Amino acid sequence: MTSSPLPRGIAIYLAVVQFCFALGWTVYVIFLPELLERAGIGRSWTPWILALDQAVFAVTDLAMGMAMDRARRALRLVGHWLLGLVALSSVAMLAMPAATGLGSALFLALTLVWVASSAALRAPPFALLGRYSATASVPSLAGIQLVGLAAAAALAPYLGLQLKGLDPALPFAAASLAILASAGGLVVAERHLAGNPQASADSHETPLPFNSAATIMLVAGLVFAVLGFQVQVALNAAAQIGRVAGVAALPWLLPVFWGGFALGFVPAARIGKRLGAARAAATACVLGALALMAAAEAGSAAVLASAHALAGAAWAVAIANAFGISAAFGRSGAEGRYTAILFAAMAVGTLTRIGLSLAGVPQALQSGTDWLAIVAWAGAAALLFQVARKAPR
Repeated sequence: MTSSPLPRGIAIYLAVVQFCFALGWTVYVIFLPELLERAGIGRSWTPWILALDQAVFAVTDLAMGMAMDRARRALRLVGHWLLGLVALSSVAMLAMPAATGLGSALFLALTLVWVASSAALRAPPFALLGRYSATASVPSLAGIQLVGLAAAAALAPYLGLQLKGLDPALPFAAASLAILASAGGLVVAERHLAGNPQASADSHETPLPFNSAATIMLVAGLVFAVLGFQVQVALNAAAQIGRVAGVAALPWLLPVFWGGFALGFVPAARIGKRLGAARAAATACVLGALALMAAAEAGSAAVLASAHALAGAAWAVAIANAFGISAAFGRSGAEGRYTAILFAAMAVGTLTRIGLSLAGVPQALQSGTDWLAIVAWAGAAALLFQVARKAPR
């Protein structure tokens, strides 16, 4: 079943919301070391703060998912309180630069408020589409939203260069206002989705229990998949580019992964319908691992760029179909929690990568982190194939 024009149009709007949110997060990460120093905290604490942020995301993602499911059981719409949380998040972000002069405690408190409340723009928009759209259309609709994240990630290297040396107040103000303005339509979007004829199409289905073998392996597989993605993008990609093309090529070659990621969404839903969402995600992880092997051994910029683009496309197919698995497992009545589980797994994978960096694992392994990403994606593939075998049809 293809998605109707209504969910697709709202998915495009939500992609803009995700783009603004991701750019806001990029601005936060770029300026965090400087803001910490202004607040009297050493720059060396930056990775620890980012690790704490991911832990907060994991908790608040799950809390958001449970709250959305409770609201559904009470027949309440959630758009208003999502918008309220976004407003709180935007105010906290806007205030962060000024708060550095008022002491470290206030600055850190605002940081936690910004991170916790901004979780309203992580799982909930994806859960809304998963709740009010046909299950078969979820990978395609999730892919549209994720294109917004991909576009922001591709712009991140350029943004870092352009914002270098600026006072943080202006970028933080621009980012917070853009997030608030873009999210202003959440209430209207949910009302339109709730009236979508497809909203009740799969309402007879029963959610898969959270303690089922398929769910447990899904969570483990997602953590491995995200860890492989994080290690490749955050640790390996720049080193691989520097090795074959030089540091000057970083702004030009780093976005190649995200270009492949955006293109990978074109066939993602079709592959999921043909193979099943779990098998499609597992197969994509296998192809991604092979692409990472090619990147690790690449001897030229052309080969490396092709490998990065293929890895990005494989990751798109995997993550889009992961949303399809979550929608199917959570239908009907647990879409919020299953989507939140997916985002919490992403946060745990990111937290693990930060933890490995803090522990000095990349320095100890040297080029061995290339193989860490490959092994992680291969492990994710093995687990997701088991999910496909054990999940009820």
